[in-house]
Amino acid sequence: MGIFRSSPRVPAGRRLGRDLAHHEHAGWRKLVLVRHGQTDFNVKHLLPGQLPGIPLNDEGQREAQATAAALRDLPITSIIASPLERTMQTAGYINASRGLEIRQDRDLLDTDYGKFSGQSYEALDKSDPAWQRFTTDPLHAPKGVESFAAVQQRAVRAAERWRHAPDAGEWVALVTHADLVKMIVAHYVGIPLANVPLISMDNASASLLVFHPAAKQPPTLLCFNWTSPALWLAAAKHA
Repeated sequence: MGIFRSSPRVPAGRRLGRDLAHHEHAGWRKLVLVRHGQTDFNVKHLLPGQLPGIPLNDEGQREAQATAAALRDLPITSIIASPLERTMQTAGYINASRGLEIRQDRDLLDTDYGKFSGQSYEALDKSDPAWQRFTTDPLHAPKGVESFAAVQQRAVRAAERWRHAPDAGEWVALVTHADLVKMIVAHYVGIPLANVPLISMDNASASLLVFHPAAKQPPTLLCFNWTSPALWLAAAKHA
């Protein structure tokens, strides 16, 4: 018996890992999930949440440009972004030479960390019991902090909205935040919400979900946390 035996979630006749060139994928709606490039908050290990005024830093601009260049040959038909500065800037690089309208969707905003916004998560890990409980039990959220369940609900709502939007075309780029990408993918591939914090998500990374025309069919995850170049490989060389 192979390790990739049939699963109840995978309809009969659909192979796992089928590539994009397969004829069955022609005309299917694709969601390209892109995380924004690096910010100074990322470098300092601060929680940006939904705070305004956090742009890409120089490295983040280079990362966003590199990802945009790598995705240049994709026939992207729509670009939708979280309204925050870092995501709108990243969306702008992806839109270079495309001339598309960058539409904003507040359901793609980053997690609202409430009182924790702007604070160091490393310091909170050491000193704040409420934060410690939240990060070990993300289904529970302190008062004023958005729960993972609430974030996932709106993130999937956005994914479904643009998955079905009649005017979005075949290739839809959603430019958003690490939590949102992870929770969208977790929803469609069946990863428990409590396990989402175990998933890493690089700045300016791209993930690709391909949706079957039949709405009840699960999508195929064709790539996840992909960067150009591979950031985890570069980091491993210097470890």
